[in-house]
Amino acid sequence: MTHSNQFLSMKLEPINPAETAQLVLADVPTAETMKSYQMVVIDDETGQQVVVDKYLYLLGRPREYRFNGQNGQFNLYGDRLLMDDKGKVLPSFTFQPIAYRLFEDLLFARTDRELWMEIFFVDTQQCVCSILFNNTSVNELLRLMEPLHYEKLSLCDVILTARPERVTSKSDSGKSWWIARFSYEIASPESVKEYREFVKDNRVFRAETLTNTAQHKILSRSFARLLDSEDVMSVLQQVA
Repeated sequence: MTHSNQFLSMKLEPINPAETAQLVLADVPTAETMKSYQMVVIDDETGQQVVVDKYLYLLGRPREYRFNGQNGQFNLYGDRLLMDDKGKVLPSFTFQPIAYRLFEDLLFARTDRELWMEIFFVDTQQCVCSILFNNTSVNELLRLMEPLHYEKLSLCDVILTARPERVTSKSDSGKSWWIARFSYEIASPESVKEYREFVKDNRVFRAETLTNTAQHKILSRSFARLLDSEDVMSVLQQVA
């Protein structure tokens, strides 16, 4: 008895390259399905195209920039000075805010409540970052924010440049410190829109400085949404 093998008798059709390309392209994300702050990369393990955020961010733990009021220098995490291409200390620091809050609180084991401005931004390495200014530097920022307000703009609509300036006490000429003075230029509408979409979809905050004792004066829209959310404290517990 003989048996016919239907699989061996099947006629193999050649693969149409055009049809194959269409099948592959069908799985590629398009501008309609991607967020403005996302991009397509090739996964190292699978070789497939995947969608990722352009900006690197660990929830509640942004990259920490600091302004040192004792020496007028900017640094990362308190120990890495920001230098220019020639190896000299940066004379100014420029960044585009994506979220911010003005608040009064007792931070870092200090003995008195102080006025703080916490600003979030994306640095040149595409990391979500934060920086804090306090006291006199905050007053300088408020002077800048006033005319912006009457132009229907906020800090999230501009690119800020902070320049250290040494000041001397009027009552004691031997006492001096550094403050930050600010200037700005209008940011591109495209970057403003992209950053706003990112902070709308992502909770951008610094867990270390977000407390129940803060008295908030001014909030960016994204930070106001964060504080109004019912699960804000549970989020803080997750990153603690």
